Amino acid sequence: MDNKYRYLTKIVRNMRLEKIREGDLLNENEREALRYITKHDNLILNDLVWYLNVNKALVTRICKKLASLGLISMTEGIDKRTKFLNATDEGRSYKESIQSFEIKYYESLFKNINKDELEIFFNVLEKVYIESKRIRKEARMK
Repeated sequence: MDNKYRYLTKIVRNMRLEKIREGDLLNENEREALRYITKHDNLILNDLVWYLNVNKALVTRICKKLASLGLISMTEGIDKRTKFLNATDEGRSYKESIQSFEIKYYESLFKNINKDELEIFFNVLEKVYIESKRIRKEARMK
């Protein structure tokens, strides 16, 4: 494999390390879970299992941590096996702070790239993202 592809992984890793240095309390799965929960009211825990593509026990631990930090609420459904997840106001605020950090981080990376190059970069990035979603959807159907 060409090392150019590793740059993507390294950029994301460097951002994660910077978040840790800044004192972020959550790991990547926990942050992604919080993002997803803030987008969906009354999200069913099993939907989060599918989205994160990890086992239910891990998602349960993630949700318990997020709830203990006051970032989400977990309520039982009628059958008590179904768990509904909702972001709290504090959780929405925390997600916004994560998003703000990411925007500032990426803007600092792009500061020496001209407008035309950025436009090309983001057009290509959008194509890559759409293809990654297609591949994920295809894998889910198998």
